[in-house]
Amino acid sequence: MAKPKKDRRVQYPPSVVYFKPQGIPMVRLEQVTLTVDEYEAIRLVDKDGLDQQQAAERMGISRATCARIVESAHKKVAEALTEGKAIRIEGGNVVLKQNRYRCLSCGALWEAELSNETAEEQPATSCPKCRSDQVIDFARQAGWQPDGVWQRGLGGPGRGRRGGGGGPWNL
Repeated sequence: MAKPKKDRRVQYPPSVVYFKPQGIPMVRLEQVTLTVDEYEAIRLVDKDGLDQQQAAERMGISRATCARIVESAHKKVAEALTEGKAIRIEGGNVVLKQNRYRCLSCGALWEAELSNETAEEQPATSCPKCRSDQVIDFARQAGWQPDGVWQRGLGGPGRGRRGGGGGPWNL
């Protein structure tokens, strides 16, 4: 029996969870799924310039695991870029520290600590600037639920690494 994957710490979810080549209709696109931990590893190593040991410490994993995650992410991104595939970011064995929100009314962007409350107990989110309830919850957009469980994205069940599907990924 395989050892269960250790949860990886992620600072906050991606603010955009879907990328697609310009000019190709969604129905004709294959897609590659990048997990949230792969996204975080790329963010820390490639964008923030941390070495793999530093990135591994922030994610709560070993350096070797970080190296495997980065390598997997690089292969997926390279496949999408060279073969004209869409990239969807969702799921993975992660624990989020914070969530990001964007107000559709005024455009405000803010972060908040995540609570361990269940969906029924989770307070309604409203914009701290204009008090609108027209808010994008980036963690839920990437498939996270308040109980800490990751759900499949809007592509629906059975949409694996090369699935079609689509939806309002980066509202």
